[in-house]
Amino acid sequence: MNLPVRHLLLVCLLLFAPSLLLAANASGATPIELAVDVSDIDRNIQRVHERIAVEPGALTLVYPKWIPGNHAPTGPINQIAGLVIRAGERVLPWRRDAIDMYAFHVEVPQGVDSLALEFQYFSPTAANQGRIATTPQMLSLQWHRVVMAAQGRAAREIAITPSVRLPAGWSFASALDGAQREGDDVRFATTTLETLIDAPLYTGKYLRSFTLDANPKAPVRLNAVADAPELLEAKPEVLAAHKALVAQADHVFGTRPYAHYDFLLAVSAQFSGIGLEHQQSSENGQGADYLLGQSPFNDNDLLAHEYVHAWNGKFRRPQPSATSDYNTPMRNDLLWLYEGQTQYWAWVLSARSGLRTRDETLAVLAMVAAHAEHRAGRIWRNLQDTGNEGIIEFNDAPQAWENWQRAYDFYDEGSLLWLDVDARLRELSRNRSSLDDFARAFFASPGGLQPVSTYVEADIVAALAHLQPGEDWQQFLRSRLDAHAGYFSAALARAGWKLEYTSTPNIAISDAEGAQDMHDFSFSLGLRIAKADGRLDQVLWDSPAWRAGLARDMQIIAINDAAWSAQRLQRAVSAAQRDRTPIRLIVRRGDAFRSVSIDYNDGIRQPHLLRIPGTPDRLAAILKAR
Repeated sequence: MNLPVRHLLLVCLLLFAPSLLLAANASGATPIELAVDVSDIDRNIQRVHERIAVEPGALTLVYPKWIPGNHAPTGPINQIAGLVIRAGERVLPWRRDAIDMYAFHVEVPQGVDSLALEFQYFSPTAANQGRIATTPQMLSLQWHRVVMAAQGRAAREIAITPSVRLPAGWSFASALDGAQREGDDVRFATTTLETLIDAPLYTGKYLRSFTLDANPKAPVRLNAVADAPELLEAKPEVLAAHKALVAQADHVFGTRPYAHYDFLLAVSAQFSGIGLEHQQSSENGQGADYLLGQSPFNDNDLLAHEYVHAWNGKFRRPQPSATSDYNTPMRNDLLWLYEGQTQYWAWVLSARSGLRTRDETLAVLAMVAAHAEHRAGRIWRNLQDTGNEGIIEFNDAPQAWENWQRAYDFYDEGSLLWLDVDARLRELSRNRSSLDDFARAFFASPGGLQPVSTYVEADIVAALAHLQPGEDWQQFLRSRLDAHAGYFSAALARAGWKLEYTSTPNIAISDAEGAQDMHDFSFSLGLRIAKADGRLDQVLWDSPAWRAGLARDMQIIAINDAAWSAQRLQRAVSAAQRDRTPIRLIVRRGDAFRSVSIDYNDGIRQPHLLRIPGTPDRLAAILKAR
């Protein structure tokens, strides 16, 4: 076909607009030169040097505060020090803003066109300082911790050329493009600040990469660092499940919204756990035995969760959360889709791929539903408001009364909301449509790395209405998001199942007890307790333990006049059911001791899912591999 030149130019612009836009943004100004030295692993010090193009006059530099995926102002400004700003050989005075602790004011002298910055970031050396991300064998470099930029420009408009000095001989993995290595120095291609902060780097003494999908248009790799080389000898069945995860996600979402994807995985007993999404990679922390297939299965949906975020949260993002820079506050209005549906797909895809067995999957759902059913705080705080939890928990400290205060419930309870939506779609359509169809339409992309596409609540409602007309989806969603009563029994029943409590152990709860070194009596006495010393980890509001006057961090010393042991407490619960007598405890708080009695006679209660006879088993259809 012969087209006029102007038409050909228009076609080229439409075809290549996304990549042209990214290139223009990355090269439109003199790039920031960022050099980070992470080689001091003995002292966990990361040394930062930047050169920033400037103009004479007043300048404000900002350190990132609102970090994507954290849903809160978590930039670790308290962990940097030694800030020095130079114009040539001259050290310039700077002044921190009196209100915004993340902003630094400096006056640029006439004739100066660039400033040199240096400072140190102190990666925590102990858990009470923050997440352990540097060990003698591995570290993660999150670029938002080691960069400053001029205030007032969108991150996608700031060009930056990053480089890093690694510990001697260590390997690395990152989604960043254009890596060139000389010795232990690695320089990456010029990119945007937005892309840089969205592409962390993992490095380690022991690193191994596994190809999960070799599709040249959008390959997927699993890059693992470990405490020891033998921990990287992944079992074939473990790798097969991760390969199946990628394939099953394709069935749900269709095209891939990335050019390539790198799972960054730390398997370690020292490195702190993490799960953080990025467009073309994800940060994941699992136990040392994860690749050997010996880790707790409760966490086996982590990589699935972060992978789903490539579509839900990174490519498609709630408009209130899609700020153009890292110092403008985000709003968390739609985390019930961003995180809630992501967690739902993580649970589903873990079952479809084999990351969890069917029995493990049902046990996890029973545990999640039981915790939601026992969430006493719902009577004053609805699910919608829990989206603000990250902002409320500014100090990331444990809650004294989590069951009453509520925590990050938009994850697990959000997944139950989407189970209800999925089952309702199947019910109304007589199984002709489902949440799979919603996901394929709502998160559809042309394929390859794309600019962010935003949405608001009305778009979610419209997509559901298009899929299944006749239902008031706005009312359906709001009646659950704004509710002060549980709807979980009805949601499970719509899927063909019900929640019941018996004395038979729930394998998901047993799995968590082993991983967390505690005993869980949440659904009987209303408490969780540390195995080692009898210290109470949690007391459920208005439970038998609460009514007896117990609280978190008290220590059980004796049970029915005998020394504390978890087995003795379990036997006491069973005896109380038989004899209808209170359970007598001696508890300690600080230097004070006292006697308490728990009036509870219903025995051990563990949650399980049971089929409702004569109803469609929609849950089986949901979990079936595609």
